[in-house]
Amino acid sequence: MGLRALGSGRYVLGDVVGACIYAGSPASRRRCAANHRVLDPSLDDRAARRRALASFRNYARTSVDFVWQYAVPASGMHRHFRAYGLEHAHAAVEDYGGGVFALAHFGSWDVAASCGFASGLRVTAVMAPVGPDLVTRITAWARRRQDLEVLVSSNAARGLIRAVRRGRFAAILSDIPDRGDTEIVDFCGGRVEFSTAAAWLARVARVPVMPVDCWRHKGKYRLVVHPPVVIQPGESDAEVTQRIASGLEAAIRRNPEWWYPFGEIYRP
Repeated sequence: MGLRALGSGRYVLGDVVGACIYAGSPASRRRCAANHRVLDPSLDDRAARRRALASFRNYARTSVDFVWQYAVPASGMHRHFRAYGLEHAHAAVEDYGGGVFALAHFGSWDVAASCGFASGLRVTAVMAPVGPDLVTRITAWARRRQDLEVLVSSNAARGLIRAVRRGRFAAILSDIPDRGDTEIVDFCGGRVEFSTAAAWLARVARVPVMPVDCWRHKGKYRLVVHPPVVIQPGESDAEVTQRIASGLEAAIRRNPEWWYPFGEIYRP
């Protein structure tokens, strides 16, 4: 409730935390700046460092909003976001019975789930452990409060298939995979490892994949559901994954300060 009372003032806390992490993580900030220069080769060293600092600050802001959003009921969430492309999601339910949302480490995927819930979309996601078991359990509990079905498992494929067939959307962070099958795709100026889970699930469940992004603009979040990637006969998971990556890259190039390339992103 304290963060809710602060309103937009909560971002002062986020900015301080983000700047402190940036200052205390020399290796991560150098990698982040270098990755931004691959995305935009026109950046000089100073501009790349500013872009990296913005990424750290925005990540801290979304972390603050992860807590803030759970004090906002679904009926009140509409004041805090605008949604675009919802017709693609509704058509997927009507025509296919469900769908897959593919996201990148960009903006806020937790706020995206809350915005989707407020818009009548039911989402299921797989959550990797986030530190000690107790922290993982608390995080999962918080996400479930917003009707986000969370599968905390290293083998959640069946659960995702069942969810999609129940009219839900499986949400998958496709870049920076920590497990499962992957393919190397062209993404943000280089060769990047992407999970093929979204493509595989869409093929097995016979539903479309929709790239999704959610970031803050002029005081409100913007939830964007992009046109569906429908798997064509004979199309491989690698080809589908490349189309997903291209859809996600467009948003990152428009708003690179909301991208979080803190690790080793690019492959030789």
